[in-house]
Amino acid sequence: MRQLHRRPIKPSGWLGPTAPVSSRKQIFLPNFTIALIRTPFLPPRYASFYVPLKFNKLDMRDYLYRAYGVKVLSIRSYVRQFKARRSSLGGRWRRPQSKKKMTVEMQEPFVWPEPPEDMTPWDNEHHTKSEEYQKNAKSEATGRRSKHVLEPDEDDRGAFEKQAKELLEGKQVWRPTWQALGIRYDRPTIPRFEKGSGS
Repeated sequence: MRQLHRRPIKPSGWLGPTAPVSSRKQIFLPNFTIALIRTPFLPPRYASFYVPLKFNKLDMRDYLYRAYGVKVLSIRSYVRQFKARRSSLGGRWRRPQSKKKMTVEMQEPFVWPEPPEDMTPWDNEHHTKSEEYQKNAKSEATGRRSKHVLEPDEDDRGAFEKQAKELLEGKQVWRPTWQALGIRYDRPTIPRFEKGSGS
């Protein structure tokens, strides 16, 4: 006998989409990133953040209060604009993206915790080795690129010198590249038909 699938049982406290907004639990995931900066030179009631360029003071105040319950008294914002730099690859001038920094005065003080002495639980050794390897690889690639631009390739220079000696001594016959590759330019691309010849 075929058994019909039962409808799933709704959990306790479940509310449908037609329930009022005030009784539903709303979850909003932000699409931006805010970084808290360690500033030991500021008083305990001040904190600095790196925020997106489109972030304003009202957004910052509302974000701290809604997400962490931190009440803000005043906010100062500053946009740091970097100098134009020449690209190492194409030689074009470009300006890196600016950074926006906000310093917040809080109602209650906040003190940074002391950094842990043992970083083993966070796999700090592996992260340090990976960062050092990437830095060394980048410096080696930059050195090879600059050396290739400023100095000739010794391997190619030796191969050219050897081939030139063989050509002068008659050990090797020079041929154009299209002949060495087997391309025939002497044959017509369109066959010629003589007059009076039928197909």
